[in-house]
Amino acid sequence: MKKSKFRFMAAEVILFVLTLFFVYKIFNQNVEEPRVAIILPESGDQRWDALIEGMKQSASLNKIHLIICNTDEIEDADVEREAIREQLDNQVDAFIICPSPGSETKEMLENECADIPILLITEDIYDEEQKASGLPVIKPDYYEIGQTLAAHLQEDGQRRIGVVAGWRKSDISDNGVRGLNDALEGTDCEIAWYYYNQKEKKASEMVSVKEKVDAMVVLDPDALVELGEQAENGTYYGAEIYGIGSSVKSIALLDYGYITDIVLLDGYEIGYKSVEEIAEKLNHRFYQLESCNTGVRELDGEELFSDDDMERLLYSYE
Repeated sequence: MKKSKFRFMAAEVILFVLTLFFVYKIFNQNVEEPRVAIILPESGDQRWDALIEGMKQSASLNKIHLIICNTDEIEDADVEREAIREQLDNQVDAFIICPSPGSETKEMLENECADIPILLITEDIYDEEQKASGLPVIKPDYYEIGQTLAAHLQEDGQRRIGVVAGWRKSDISDNGVRGLNDALEGTDCEIAWYYYNQKEKKASEMVSVKEKVDAMVVLDPDALVELGEQAENGTYYGAEIYGIGSSVKSIALLDYGYITDIVLLDGYEIGYKSVEEIAEKLNHRFYQLESCNTGVRELDGEELFSDDDMERLLYSYE
């Protein structure tokens, strides 16, 4: 009799534990993943392919639901504000944002995202005195990239240089130009002219009427592809092309000899680390988001496939 009672009680305990386990599993499965809005200018452009792939891989591992906003060019803080407010209405949990050019963007982001985690990617925001925003950001060091490109120009014996940059008051343009200028100061290289991105203007058309130079340094990945596609015999109007690349197309143009030299941004690393960092914040309320600089690859046509790491880099663009 005692044995039967003991068995009955043991069975009840086992059933109770199993019930608790299945209830936990049911409710755990119904917990929604944190929703993170991604705001990139021209989000469907190929230059973001590797970055978005890195984001998706990281989101899968960190159980984050990504909302990649469908956007056109984001020229200023007002345009970016609209995209942010739309996602705030959708009650997202955090933002990962490529900031619009202009020092006013910082104040806009701090006002609109005062109660929600925000992480900048690819670029920081600088004021008129070149002071960084202080917001967490994952990006390359564009000043160092400018200096790297300057070193390549000197190694190749280039003398007269034209500079094609992106939007004024953007990190990639301002710090890239500053690094280039500082590295070329006191050398035989002379910068003949600068061209900055203009609304509804094509860089190739604007540059074609400029003074002829030996080489162009292109600090805008989109302009690099545009000029490379129109190059003939490895030059554009007689100028060899150096610049910042961020897409598989820029690698192909280098391979075909239309571009002489590129510093390739590792978009996959930027995307992966950004989601990993924002996930840490969402999982741990008091965690402080941290900034970091990501790596780049210096490539020319001869060294394009010279090491095994290049295979991983190319895979990230697929």
